[in-house]
Amino acid sequence: MALTKTNTYFRPRAFLVVRLFLVLWLLISIPFTARGAWGAFQPDLAVRAAADSDAAYLGSGVIEAAASLQSVSQGAFEGNPARYRVQVKNAGDFPDRFLLKGTGGGGGFAVAYQDGAGLDRTLEFAGEGLLTAALAPGASVSFLVQVTPAAITPGASFRVAVTAVSVSDGARLDQVKTETVACGSTPALTVSAPPDGTGLPGSVVAYAYTVTNVGSTVNDFALSTVAPGGWPTLVRGDDGAPKLSTGPLAPGLSSRFVVAVTVPPESLDGANAVTRLVVAGTGAGGSDDVTTTALAAAVTVTETVRNITQGGSFQTSAAAYLGDTLEYRMSVTNSGSAQANALSIDEPLPQHTAPVAGTFWVGTSGTGGGSPCAGAECGTAKENAGRVIARLGQGATDSVGGALSPGKTLYVYFRVQVE
Repeated sequence: MALTKTNTYFRPRAFLVVRLFLVLWLLISIPFTARGAWGAFQPDLAVRAAADSDAAYLGSGVIEAAASLQSVSQGAFEGNPARYRVQVKNAGDFPDRFLLKGTGGGGGFAVAYQDGAGLDRTLEFAGEGLLTAALAPGASVSFLVQVTPAAITPGASFRVAVTAVSVSDGARLDQVKTETVACGSTPALTVSAPPDGTGLPGSVVAYAYTVTNVGSTVNDFALSTVAPGGWPTLVRGDDGAPKLSTGPLAPGLSSRFVVAVTVPPESLDGANAVTRLVVAGTGAGGSDDVTTTALAAAVTVTETVRNITQGGSFQTSAAAYLGDTLEYRMSVTNSGSAQANALSIDEPLPQHTAPVAGTFWVGTSGTGGGSPCAGAECGTAKENAGRVIARLGQGATDSVGGALSPGKTLYVYFRVQVE
């Protein structure tokens, strides 16, 4: 009975020891297995076109010793290299530093690297490598990669690879790749077309222009104008200074400027001139024409007369006897496109006549009837030393003429007696 009882207790204890050993082995081995799956130290590279936003980064979370999935391509045009942004992130569990190396160029193309501060890091990338500062888990830094073909051979491609290696564990690395395709040059531009303009004599009419480079390469467009003599023109930048060219414009960029046209001071109403803007770049050019029209006052004075004593209507002349009373009407009309200012009449009375006191007045009716117009609105008229003196228009005073709007007519009336 004693042996049987001892054997009964022995077997369970041995089985328990085995189970404890298995549990301990699992506890020890599982962390190392899991740790090896994602790596205590791991760089993670991502790449995008420099012109894109951070949301376009390709390769985040993808680890490749030789880039296959993590590859971005774009075209390069003459004078317009391809630019990429490469980001290295600490995807490990502990702070780490990473050694970055990149292709240093080759036959037919050059590669340049810049850090976030814009400093050239080409020698380091293409040489023994650039060592980053210590990055905390999840932290990252980025670099600019610029690929410039030496000559544009359409269809030629240039591959540049960037590799990051963990300093703490040299077996942990990642790689991304860029592929630049050389594209043929297509110069082109657009020139805006502002509407025609008008201006008073002596004024400057400004035409706002925009020239946009819609070609595939950087271009510098010369600016010039062609205009008839007597109508000075000048191309000015936003700062008001003369502008002879747009300066280098990358594809898609624009240059704004103004073409200023001076209306000659002696211009009559309706006089006009065509000014041509000429834009000339490498392999592309354009032009635009604008017409500038002068807006000037055009005042005419027409004199008619009627015989009050004998009766009759206003005519260009009237028969009269000694002692007859004649009434003169001076029609003053602004048929121009601009306001006439400082409008005055100073004319001698008709020969062999004497003024009739109290008959000099200004009105808006051409019939000779009605009441005089208010002086502040139409002006005044009087006789002085055998002359007709009229200060006409809105705002006129006894010494200075006023303003007469386009299309308006005022009438100056006065009577004389034939002697």
